[in-house]
Amino acid sequence: MIKIKDFMIQEITLKNFKSFRDEVTLSFEATGDDRYNSQIEMPDGVKLLRFAVVLGANASGKSNLLEALEFLRRFWHTIPNANDQGTEVEPFLLMPDALSKDSTFEVKIYIDGVKYWYKLAINPAKVMSEELLVYLSNRPTRVFQRVDDNGISRISFNPSLVKISQAEQEVLTMNCLCNMSLLSSLKKVNIKIPYLVNIRRWVDTAFMPMQKGGGAEISPEAKEMLERDDAFREYIVKFAQNADFNISDIKIKKLAALFAHTVHTEEGEEQYVLPERCQSAGTTRMVQLESLIYQLLKCQGFLCIDEVESSMHPRLLEFILTQFVNERDNQSQLLVTTHYDPLLNDIDDIFGKDSVWFTEKESDGASQLYSLTEFRGLNKLSSIHKAYLNGQFGAVPNVMM
Repeated sequence: MIKIKDFMIQEITLKNFKSFRDEVTLSFEATGDDRYNSQIEMPDGVKLLRFAVVLGANASGKSNLLEALEFLRRFWHTIPNANDQGTEVEPFLLMPDALSKDSTFEVKIYIDGVKYWYKLAINPAKVMSEELLVYLSNRPTRVFQRVDDNGISRISFNPSLVKISQAEQEVLTMNCLCNMSLLSSLKKVNIKIPYLVNIRRWVDTAFMPMQKGGGAEISPEAKEMLERDDAFREYIVKFAQNADFNISDIKIKKLAALFAHTVHTEEGEEQYVLPERCQSAGTTRMVQLESLIYQLLKCQGFLCIDEVESSMHPRLLEFILTQFVNERDNQSQLLVTTHYDPLLNDIDDIFGKDSVWFTEKESDGASQLYSLTEFRGLNKLSSIHKAYLNGQFGAVPNVMM
């Protein structure tokens, strides 16, 4: 049993964000047996998945789901200079009174084995309410509640959990602008609040920025890691060799990546050093993704990757996901979107049915999110992939020929 000492998300709920007009919930709670080393059991008996994948047609809402999480991450970090700068939240716009409705977000997360429940109601101008609860028993207990009062944040703490002076509360109220999170305001003041400190630690150390799809470039951060971290460089080279690349080494000189390729000729084994521009998009994409997954495994955090299959051979994608899921003694979580539906053939080999989610856009423009496990008779199907292509689960393009 893995020692519970870090962070794991149980579920994310959102409403009125981009294409998601109605409330949807993505859950990492396991519903099946753990045959894939992909579940971690919390002290209260809840079993959480380390991996989830979202499939659906273009413009069905897959990226918007990940953007909701990225919005929260940025919101918890952002410190605006003035009250009138707005919040940058993007509500569902395909209805007459779109801007008059709040967007809502909820996250349930375990930190050091203790369950937290964060709630947020927000519109493009300001935060309407913010709340944190903690499960010290079977029932949640409020840590703080923040409500809007004509542009002024009114913050109240549970005195049984938080001991805070009147002066400290006034400082927090003054620094918590109407368009920012209380979590981000804590970065401006020298006040440590129980339970909020843990949420802040998760945001700062384990909630990684979203990786958008389509990009195959190696980031400056990854190049810096290759240059300074020998363990990481060895990890990438070994991964490349196991994935059947003929790369024998990678060096960084003046922020340029140089790849050593070992080839076998009639004269014997020879090595050639080629610049990054001579590498395939799949090679550079592999290095970039594995740099993120390496960091993810180290911090045992949470990472979203949009269009994970971009520039990847299917076998390489499967290899990357298998390597991640099979990483032992780790509580890191990976959420990806993909158009590569043959990945459904890996159900019961790499991951379980409860790791699979779908997005589908209705005729009114609103996205729906649902789990594969909501469908009955899955065990009787000869091929879940073929059933998906035949439209049995929806979430496929309706192409007019």
